[in-house]
Amino acid sequence: MNYTEALSFSFQDDEGLKKLLIGGIFVFISLFAGLFFITGFIVMGYYIGLLRNVMEGVEKPLPKWDSWSKIIVDGLLGGIICLIYFVFIGGMGAIMIYSIAEDPGMQDFEMVMTIIVISLLILFSLSILCNLGLARFAATNDFGAAFSLVEIFRLLRNDFGNYITISIFSFILNSVLFLAGLGILSPFTNFWGLVVQAHLFGQCIRRAGSVPLPSNYTEAERGEQQTVVQRLS
Repeated sequence: MNYTEALSFSFQDDEGLKKLLIGGIFVFISLFAGLFFITGFIVMGYYIGLLRNVMEGVEKPLPKWDSWSKIIVDGLLGGIICLIYFVFIGGMGAIMIYSIAEDPGMQDFEMVMTIIVISLLILFSLSILCNLGLARFAATNDFGAAFSLVEIFRLLRNDFGNYITISIFSFILNSVLFLAGLGILSPFTNFWGLVVQAHLFGQCIRRAGSVPLPSNYTEAERGEQQTVVQRLS
């Protein structure tokens, strides 16, 4: 994994700062104007577009803010994908935490530590599964592909360690960026954190070469992508 590239690629784009600023404005509106269910989907759509570009080996993967219909549609579908994973994983976690809290034989300290560990496992599981689901949707333009358990588990088996590392790194980075943003600037700093996270997940999946290309790809485009995968493997 190339963490240096993920941290620096947006600043190597001539319009990178402009793109990050626009994204930060949408996050700002989401947080401080209470319009999360409008602008939040736009940010999600942009995130998916970046995942798609990284997986396809685009030289300057940071998308332009121009294909609004594509960004909005991707964002709506991406939001539903994450919601489904949240309900499934979060529901399982809630049942586990409830059963532990109701266990009369468990000491308070042991109970608290167990709940903390389970909560962290839920957090990282959601991060990984949501990103893999979004990546499969981005690569195939097929909503159902985000829930293909066979392919999801194949991706996990191929590079589980890197997915865990990316999730931990992203959590720490975004926590630091939130504090560094001093509240008012955190939407802008944390949008960059999301960009870094998307690049890292895109890198990991691109190296695996396990995500199918969209059916409308030409043979030439498929050949170019295969060359990228072979060069990075």
